Amino acid sequence: MTPERPHYHFTPPTGWLNDPNGLIYDDGEYHLFYQWCKDVQADNLFMEWGHAVSADLVQWEHLPVALTYDELGAIWSGSAVKDAANACGLFANGGGLVAVFTHHNKDKAERQSIATSADRGRTWTKFAGNPVLGTDADRSFRDPKVFWHEPIGRWIMVVGVQHRLYASTNLRAWTPLGELPFRSECPDLFPVPFEHGGGSKWLLSLGGRSYVLGNFDGQSFTPETPALPVDEGMDFYATQSWDNVPDGRRVWIGWINNWKYASKLPDFGAQGFMSLPRTLELREIPGAGTRMVQKPVAELAALRGAPLRPAPAELPGVRLKAYELEAELRPAAGDRCGFSVRASADGRQETRIGYDAATGTIFIDRERAGHELLKGRMSSPLPLRDGRVKLRAFVDTLSVELFFNDGEAALTAHLMPGADDLGLAWFSDSGGSSCSALTVWPLKSGARQTV
Repeated sequence: MTPERPHYHFTPPTGWLNDPNGLIYDDGEYHLFYQWCKDVQADNLFMEWGHAVSADLVQWEHLPVALTYDELGAIWSGSAVKDAANACGLFANGGGLVAVFTHHNKDKAERQSIATSADRGRTWTKFAGNPVLGTDADRSFRDPKVFWHEPIGRWIMVVGVQHRLYASTNLRAWTPLGELPFRSECPDLFPVPFEHGGGSKWLLSLGGRSYVLGNFDGQSFTPETPALPVDEGMDFYATQSWDNVPDGRRVWIGWINNWKYASKLPDFGAQGFMSLPRTLELREIPGAGTRMVQKPVAELAALRGAPLRPAPAELPGVRLKAYELEAELRPAAGDRCGFSVRASADGRQETRIGYDAATGTIFIDRERAGHELLKGRMSSPLPLRDGRVKLRAFVDTLSVELFFNDGEAALTAHLMPGADDLGLAWFSDSGGSSCSALTVWPLKSGARQTV
């Protein structure tokens, strides 16, 4: 079976995609760089940075490959910053964008390098003095995330796996600051505002799998919480947030896939796609304390068609490939309820999403999600509020992203339905559960231009 390309999730024109890289907003554009290899069966020694730009995080224009592998190695994950003052001293006139990335070579050494762009990211020049950090002996030393820390007037770099911290005044010479008390690939460190104003806290992302809230003073990060889950689905990983977004908004995106099966699933003319961009905020959760909440960016509403408001019993008459669904569930005691999405007419293929009152968990059940490698069930504890739980689901050709209680919890999963598996239905195992405020929006495809 050849799967159908996602309708509104970002995909590469061809080839292989994994981690998002170099996310920065500049001059009215969101830049999305990403790990890319021209062959679908990717060889990580030939990784490069694919590139696309968007004015709204919804419609993307593909640009030529930004950074190509060279004698120092493959171009692995990294970040980008705006060096408006030419602190790096590498721009002839004014400033520009600086990419900071990992060079990974066949001997497994991983070192950090930089490249510059003076033309809004359209062309890039690698620094002649690369690498700027690391030695032949450094292993598992990758995924640099760089940001400007205004209070101390220095650039800060967090390097993944070993989670070392460095500081620099020019992006070329880096001074060690110490280590973080957590380890992961693809780290990120940034302030997140509270939902309704009133300050912010620093968030350390551990590859998008978990996060820690705390304080960063320009020298060290002091955690205030344990590591907390980000998204307890199987397929949300390698998140990175956009730098320099107006109005202090913090938005991130992740890779929808899992290394357990990423290279084994059939391709759609390319392989790999991104999650929806998500806005991050902090909220005081009763009984839990301060927690991060994540919501799909408001700009996605531009893809909505006319809303449908069927009664639950009328859902079998709704057949859609790509859509957004909102509902409030009222689970009966001990019941399992929710929606069957992308179901086949013969009932052999479906994915179930919803709430299990017997265990107090939200869930995605993909025992029959369309491919043997995807079989399984994922869940996360979430208490009911006044006997209810709010669900917002984004269903596409190859994925489902769920957000509960206005972003308090999330589950993301890769699916593999057939092109004609368009069924949608309400279910309640005991028959005692109900739902209200049910609305379904068909979602248009995000327009993309190919290179």
